[in-house]
Amino acid sequence: MSLSRRSFIVTGALGAVALATAAWLRGPHAPAPIVARRALDGDAEAIFAAIAPVMLAGVWPEATAARALAQQETLTGIDAAVAALAPAARAELRQLVALLSLPPVRIGLAGLHGPWQAASPDEVRRFLDRCRDSSLLTLRAAYDAFHALIFAAWYGNPRAWPAIGYPGPPEFAPPP
Repeated sequence: MSLSRRSFIVTGALGAVALATAAWLRGPHAPAPIVARRALDGDAEAIFAAIAPVMLAGVWPEATAARALAQQETLTGIDAAVAALAPAARAELRQLVALLSLPPVRIGLAGLHGPWQAASPDEVRRFLDRCRDSSLLTLRAAYDAFHALIFAAWYGNPRAWPAIGYPGPPEFAPPP
């Protein structure tokens, strides 16, 4: 079966309309990260920035300056952890972030009608609770991924150690 010129043009036009529709549905991207990141793009940073304070509610700093520093350090730790993941795991995380950035998915799954940057802690907590308690393995895996990356970044940061009473790794004296 040969492709006629007319079929080729119609197929191309339909493809262009499909791409334009997808771009429109996606809406504007989150702004680029403030700090140069290796693995997190603006959308991933916005999602993790919304989720981290909710997951770390009991230990997240209250003071504005300390909170801003904690957010940047935690995002830097998450970025390093994601960069160290196996390529297949990074690809899965990118797909999760891409899905959660799409307005229809963000509204339907997360219940957020605005961007992640505008999400309230209660909205984020409800989303996380739905993921954690879901009967769908994929949503539970998403929760586990967020939990593992955020907690590893937080507790891997020496600034968080005093809050949990960890004095830090032992210091070894050099041999005589």
